[in-house]
Amino acid sequence: MPELVVGRERELSTLAGLLDEVERGRGQGALLIGDAGIGKSTTAAAFADTVRDRGYAVAWGRCPETEALPYWPWRQAFRALGLTTALPDSPGPGRTTLFAEIADQLAAATARRPAVIILEDVQLADGTTLTLLRFVVGLLPELPCLLLITSRDNAVDVPETVAETLRALPPSFVRLPLAGLALAETVQLVERVLGAGTDAGYAGDVHARTGGNPFFVQELARLHASRGTTSTETPTGVRQVLERRLARLRQPAYDVLAAASVLGEDVDIDLLAAVEQTPASDVLGVLGDAEAARLAEVDGNRVRFAHSLVREVVYSGLGAVRKSDLHLRAAQALTGRCCPTGVHNVTHGLPLVDACCSADLIEANAGRVAAHYRAAIGQPDADKLSREFALIAARAAMRRSGYEQAVHFYRWAGDLGPVVRLEFGEAQVLAGELTSGRDTLHGVAREAVATGDAETAARAVLAMGGGVGGFEVDLTDREQTQLLERVVPMLPAAALKAAAMARLALGRTLTDHGDQPRELARQAVTLARETGDPRAEVAALAAWCDVHAGPDHVAERIAAAERMLATASETGDVALVLLARRQLVVALLEQGRFAEADVQIAAFAHAVRPLGLPLHSWLVPIWQGMRALMNGHPDETAAHITRAAQLAEEADSANARLMVFALRTAHACATGTMPKLRGYLDEAMAPYAGNPMADGPYAYFSLHAGAAERARAIVRHRARNGLDAIVKDAEWLESIAFFGEAARLTGDDEAVALAYDALAPYSELWVVDGIGGACLGTVALFLGRLAAHLGRPEARRLLETALEAHRAVDAETLVVETEKALAELGVGRLPRPTDTGELCRLGATWAATWRGVTAHVPDSKGVRDLAVLLARPRTPVGVLDLSGPGRVAGGDLGPLLDDQARTAYRERLRELDEDLAEAEACNDLARAEKARAERDFLARELAGALGLGGRARSAGDPVERSRKAVSMRIAAAVKAIERVHPALGRHLRASIRTGRQCVYEPEDDVTWHCQSAPGA
Repeated sequence: MPELVVGRERELSTLAGLLDEVERGRGQGALLIGDAGIGKSTTAAAFADTVRDRGYAVAWGRCPETEALPYWPWRQAFRALGLTTALPDSPGPGRTTLFAEIADQLAAATARRPAVIILEDVQLADGTTLTLLRFVVGLLPELPCLLLITSRDNAVDVPETVAETLRALPPSFVRLPLAGLALAETVQLVERVLGAGTDAGYAGDVHARTGGNPFFVQELARLHASRGTTSTETPTGVRQVLERRLARLRQPAYDVLAAASVLGEDVDIDLLAAVEQTPASDVLGVLGDAEAARLAEVDGNRVRFAHSLVREVVYSGLGAVRKSDLHLRAAQALTGRCCPTGVHNVTHGLPLVDACCSADLIEANAGRVAAHYRAAIGQPDADKLSREFALIAARAAMRRSGYEQAVHFYRWAGDLGPVVRLEFGEAQVLAGELTSGRDTLHGVAREAVATGDAETAARAVLAMGGGVGGFEVDLTDREQTQLLERVVPMLPAAALKAAAMARLALGRTLTDHGDQPRELARQAVTLARETGDPRAEVAALAAWCDVHAGPDHVAERIAAAERMLATASETGDVALVLLARRQLVVALLEQGRFAEADVQIAAFAHAVRPLGLPLHSWLVPIWQGMRALMNGHPDETAAHITRAAQLAEEADSANARLMVFALRTAHACATGTMPKLRGYLDEAMAPYAGNPMADGPYAYFSLHAGAAERARAIVRHRARNGLDAIVKDAEWLESIAFFGEAARLTGDDEAVALAYDALAPYSELWVVDGIGGACLGTVALFLGRLAAHLGRPEARRLLETALEAHRAVDAETLVVETEKALAELGVGRLPRPTDTGELCRLGATWAATWRGVTAHVPDSKGVRDLAVLLARPRTPVGVLDLSGPGRVAGGDLGPLLDDQARTAYRERLRELDEDLAEAEACNDLARAEKARAERDFLARELAGALGLGGRARSAGDPVERSRKAVSMRIAAAVKAIERVHPALGRHLRASIRTGRQCVYEPEDDVTWHCQSAPGA
């Protein structure tokens, strides 16, 4: 352990233990949190020294306090690891492509040499840094890497966006809060500064004054050392301590630190020299004084303050005039770094006119330049230049899909006219500020209509829904429709008019339930195709699908969605691709084509993950929760509900909240917990009072919540007024199904008959709530139960049809429901039909067919092993047989631990268990932690030396070596299959057992046709 680390043994031991897990093949993460000066950086540095000795690469990234390029700390870390990915500081590929490239390069770099990435001061991270952090955290389990994050942990220093990101770290992420040092440790630290024998009373006073903060302790002790006294008389605060240390510097060194404090905590020396208008060599010379005073450290061409408090004290000590002057010089120096003249011809109404350097280079520093001009208060043209550079930075961020950062810079830019306000509103919507963004866009649209600017008005309305495609359209906002009614006739016959017509068609569905919206959508599709604009065609097709929602046009919507997906993919517009997949998923679910829907859900999740945008991301946990509930995993569903609800609030999305309601109520009904949600139910349904569509769901959920009388009243009211008032749109099928069930459960025969007759034409469809919030089963299930209630003979046939459909897609929850309905008819448990599958080699790939869906995976040893196992269900196959003759060389070198060693390990474990229990009973935390660490170490060692049943593993045992190799490659093959065929992947994960013998044990009989050689 490095000499200057005191009192952090537990944290360093825990971090070292995580390396053991990394070396077993599973990446780890840890979070060091605590106050400024508490020792986060020191502990991280000590750990870095340790891991270098174990052969790890160490990469540091520090979040700056001032505006910097996006992903700034990641740039530093990736550079240290040798990654060549160009993080965007100019127009480039979207996040999906960028993050995929990062994942590939990070995997390659850590495969060559395991790594520890240290990301410091995350409380200062911007939105792009946090988005990439969430992405890298998701990659960790697959990388030989440990990610160590440091952050402050108080509400003042940590913005809510950062706090939320840290709270959302997975449970496996080890949290290590750093508290102040204990009294004994403070004494030890003081003695290291002042020497042994320091007055214990003084050390106790230092501990009381500082709370054991190591930085404060050392600074106070050093100050006293400089005075030659150990008295308890000290400055009243660390700020005064640092100011006195700074006062001892020569003036040139202080001036350089003053300039550096304006630039940030980690500063490029060439830039610092430009601000100081001094040669870099002179700057390096005077920085020696600052290094000697431990106020800063020079590392190559960069200088860092010893601690953020140093910079804060230096910066706060500058007068207003000097701050303004230094910020002006910083802005000019940054612009000079990309332009030999250092002067840019920047004007309102960008792009730049007659700029003396490229826009790419200007954009690279635009955010930082804007920040410095913004702080250059009172300087000529500073405000104007700050706004112009902020606008450049905002537009660059939009092109990078950095919507949160774009909103920040648009706010700095201020009101530069309707075009910029439109861009700002669009950025707000895409960043999840739906309400405020739409307010901004409404203002733009109204003003544009008033001045006859139809194009700006149309673009503003389209932006209200998240862009041209309309991922999140507020159909209750009638003003949008009214605005489009006025401007669409004014638009020329071009792509914008097609998209606006499509949105208008969608808006009209709220009040016009006839054919006019469908005709308008058809015209929009025709116009879009005539213009040849693929983005407009996707938008028009999306509206066409929405206005044709409901049970009568499912097949046509699938065809339209497939056309959307193909067209959107050609544009490279991820938002439009996601919109197309959403439409396709819903229609596939309605037809019960779950294997195909799962492929689309997986593709949607893969595409949306790098974006990190709640506006699009919330659908993933909704769909995953829906599928988990269908498949009999309510606990998984509960976790997905929690995540979806969080994203719904972050996205400020009404659609997301509705789908959370759908999934939460379906889960509550399945688990018998609906009475606990009665208040939530009433609150959620209140806005739909008087809407005929809501009567069925409200009655059904009220029954399950214990409000039977209310349910009866709703059913009677709807039966008296008829079902024709329920619009036959996306919610019609679920509304009628819920109404029928509520009528059946309340014994209302007339209402049951009404529901049966309405549902009868759609027995082959599935009842899907909204856009996949819940899947309630086949219509045949509902018809069967209604028919049974009415005593109709077709009840059994309908329920058996439903059972077959539910079994075919492994919908265990629905299978149980259907079997229960059949049992109430007196029908015993029906045998499950035998499934079939095919796994055939086609040269360099394999074709895997399961439940009507075929997917292709590359040839690998793991897939070949699967072919052997699938061809012999329930027949164990030895790993040596899978490895092949002669593949495993070497003999048995004996057990990893002999009998005597194993006995000693077990005896010591018993002693440690007793010691741990005694320490915990006495509240001796240090002793308990020490015993726990040793016990965990011995347990891992013993587990690694024993196989199944407690058999001793042998060193050099060929079977043992084959077991590891075969298990790993089969797991990799299953994972590869699951990426392209989720349903088959889940089946294989549940059915394949690996070990010294491997076996395929499906729950029900499956017949596989396997062909391992092309043409065999």
